[in-house]
Amino acid sequence: MHYQVPIEISRQEDGLWRVSAPHLEGCWVDAPTLEEAISQIQEAIAMAIDIDTKHGKSLPPEITQSDSLPIKTHLPIKPSEFTFKRFYKKPKVKAFQE
Repeated sequence: MHYQVPIEISRQEDGLWRVSAPHLEGCWVDAPTLEEAISQIQEAIAMAIDIDTKHGKSLPPEITQSDSLPIKTHLPIKPSEFTFKRFYKKPKVKAFQE
């Protein structure tokens, strides 16, 4: 079972990323990178859904269930927050000879 949960993403004045699930009370995280914030909000949402369903509380109508994949969405990416090596080769240029 998958849940589709609306989230809001913003940048705080202190530089931290804030991601919240506005339809789940008190469900938000602050993290230094967007990657960490996304990961942490997924865990927070999963815990909130688990707690609510175990206590018989119904989920807000904005949160929907789905058994099928893929789920299409938009995900913001900030490349400067990732450390990866860029591998590319300079093209070999042959000198023109007559």
